[in-house]
This record gives sequence, C-alpha cells and structure tokens, in this order.
Amino acid sequence: MNKLRLLALLLPLATLPICAHAVSKALIADIQNGNAQTLQQLPTTIKRITSALNDEQSAELIEAIGFALLKNPVPTLRATDAMDKDDDLLVQRFGTGAACALPVDMNYTRNSTLLYYKLASESLIRAGAPALECLSIMQESMEEVKSEDDRGNMKWGVKIFTP
Repeated sequence: MNKLRLLALLLPLATLPICAHAVSKALIADIQNGNAQTLQQLPTTIKRITSALNDEQSAELIEAIGFALLKNPVPTLRATDAMDKDDDLLVQRFGTGAACALPVDMNYTRNSTLLYYKLASESLIRAGAPALECLSIMQESMEEVKSEDDRGNMKWGVKIFTP
C-alpha cells in the first residue's frame, strides 16, 4: 500500500481524539464552574462537536450546563439562548429548555435533586429578569417531578450532588 493511500485511510481516524477531547473533563469542569469565557464560546463549541456526540456525552454536557446555572447564571443563559436560536436541531437540544428542566433528576438521588433545585432556584432569583424564563421552566419541571414522586412513579438515581 502506498503512503498516500495509507494516509487517506488513517486521516479520518486522526479526528477522533479531537472529538473525544472536545468533551474532555476540562471542558465539562469549565462549564460546570461557570467559566465566563467557556460559556461565551459554548454555542460555537457545541455547534462544532454536536454531530459527533453520543447520548452519554450529550447528557453530560446538558448536566454541566445545568450546574453552570448555580455559579454564573446570566452568561449560561446567554449561551443557552443562542443555542435555542440556532438553525441546527442538534445544537438546540442544549438550549434553555434542557438546561433549565432539572438536568439532575434522573441520575441523582431524591435529596440531591431537591438540593440542586433549591440552589439553582436561589441562583436564578438572584440573577433577576434574565433568568425568569429558566426559573419558570425549572419550577414546572420540579412540580412534575414532585407529582411523579407523590404517585410513587419517580425512579431516582444513585448519584450524589455535592455543590
């Protein structure tokens, strides 16, 4: 096999680590911690990597965006709003609806979900007018979760949320 043909076969594989690296622990940590620069670039980052994400990576990103609401809600909501307005449906799935609809409820314990909700609500209230839509989405989501829990239909996860 000649070198050009080998290079042509291997070149697509060279991009795989870039996609995997794009959802690195560092990126997740920066989002969760509300890093302003990361949040500002988030819509562009998501647009670049979204087609390569699997379900687990997508869920991890949505959860990280939800955690960013605790530390830096207004820039987080600017990012989700930009993703809401994107033409690409794969980008829109990381928008306000996903970030504000209790991204921790399915994988976390009941107490962890309640703690996250309390802290996120407080953060959104402090953020004021730019966070009202998100707060409303979160409150509606929590009402649904509580209703399911009251009926005994809520299946809680095992992960523990520690702020």
